Amino acid sequence: MSLNIEKQAVAQSFGDAANDYDEYALIQHKIAQGLISISPKTINHSKAILDLGCGTGYCLPLLSEKYQTQNVTGADLSQGMLDYAQSHYPLFKYEMADAENLPFKDNQYDLIFSNFAVQWCDRFSQVLAEIYRCLAPGGQLVLSTLADGTLQELKQAWAQADDYQHVNDFEPASALMNVVDASEFDVALMNTKTEVHYYSTVRALTDSLKRIGAHNITSGRAKALTSPGTIKKFTKALESFRTEQGLPASYEVFTCVLSKPKIIS
Repeated sequence: MSLNIEKQAVAQSFGDAANDYDEYALIQHKIAQGLISISPKTINHSKAILDLGCGTGYCLPLLSEKYQTQNVTGADLSQGMLDYAQSHYPLFKYEMADAENLPFKDNQYDLIFSNFAVQWCDRFSQVLAEIYRCLAPGGQLVLSTLADGTLQELKQAWAQADDYQHVNDFEPASALMNVVDASEFDVALMNTKTEVHYYSTVRALTDSLKRIGAHNITSGRAKALTSPGTIKKFTKALESFRTEQGLPASYEVFTCVLSKPKIIS
């Protein structure tokens, strides 16, 4: 499956959202905290940690505290996000990086942590290969990403409004699992869970996605402004999903904890 991700658009979108991101990234922070809680209790060697797709740097002090080290590097595709992280968490190192072509040495890190980042890559297999290369023997990867089914309510509502792609595509969880199984990693944990966040209005839901830079950034998106009539159709269709809790936005979250063998055959 080719996702046709436009990475320059990804970087720009998230860079533009940096100042507001942490205020609106409630699901992202919830998953990040859960991911840190299942991270290994200890790591080996120099305690060199990479947060891949660090965004605003939210997880850097949490990782530093857990492992009692400041040897933490934040890497991101977006210079805007890195600038924000550097200004708020100046104790750590930062590198611009594409997860499919990492600018790091072989065997450099003892832990690579990545929360809600690699879904903006075209090939998960290439991401894992690069992470494997950069991990030291015995090093571990703790990762969450989004799978197909994410924002399904918006996707279905837009499908009733026009023929453009308004919601990003994500790989099926089964495909992600197959990629992990085909990799050289040892698997400690691998699962998928649906997380749902509720909003009071359509505007609150769509504005929240815009404020975190997660609006549609694939090649099939509409280039012109959406007409009022289309927005009305979309709003009506999305309202059909309303529950007592509000308008749902579902996230299909794929999580894995993997390790690079200590002895490489």
